[in-house]
Amino acid sequence: MTINLSEKRKKLAITIIAGILGNFLALLSSMLTPMQPQVCFDFSHLATFMIAIAFGPGYGFLAGVIASLHPYFHYAVWGIYGPFFGLAIIFGKAMTGFFCGLLRDKMSTYLAISLAYIPESLFTLGFSMLMSLFLPAGTMSWEIISGILMEGWVEVIIFAFVIDNIVRRKIIETAILMLEIFIIMFLVHKEFIETLLLLLLITLITLILFEIIEPLTRKKTQNRRRQTDNPNKIEQNE
Repeated sequence: MTINLSEKRKKLAITIIAGILGNFLALLSSMLTPMQPQVCFDFSHLATFMIAIAFGPGYGFLAGVIASLHPYFHYAVWGIYGPFFGLAIIFGKAMTGFFCGLLRDKMSTYLAISLAYIPESLFTLGFSMLMSLFLPAGTMSWEIISGILMEGWVEVIIFAFVIDNIVRRKIIETAILMLEIFIIMFLVHKEFIETLLLLLLITLITLILFEIIEPLTRKKTQNRRRQTDNPNKIEQNE
């Protein structure tokens, strides 16, 4: 039996699937790259950025909400923030997806992803400093706050680079470069082998996600070009 879905439903389904993958990556990264109970790599934003770049701010916002569920439980419900204050984690990630979607057509993918994280970064800084007033002394130190911001920006730079190259169809170059980075880092720091494998995994998942959503983005680009060439005809068809 063939199931015919509208374009909006396809985008919604892909966004939900991407959000689930984002939670899976968040789980893996929190297990393989622990630095401190409240500071570890969180690769859930891979889904947020990919969906925001492909589908726009609304879907980016939703992807950020879905992908933030594991981080919310990890850092808030089971962490130091608590379930109420920890809702700020969901808001921050959703905000990044929204801004990334807004910026996607105004600049390069790399810049859109990088700049979209600035509001969440400032929000995280303010939220962390506020929490330091409510939590027991030493629980939220400046060392922890700076660690959270630092690992966040490292993630964003990685995602921006990988997604930008994939969107520009430099898939082979991206794969070769990630393999070279893996080999060099393995020779220098063998203890980071699990982290490096995780980086290769997120690259593979990004490639798969792009291949899934690329037909929808291509259709949207074609519609825009047709509308630019003959806007009256497009309006009549709609």
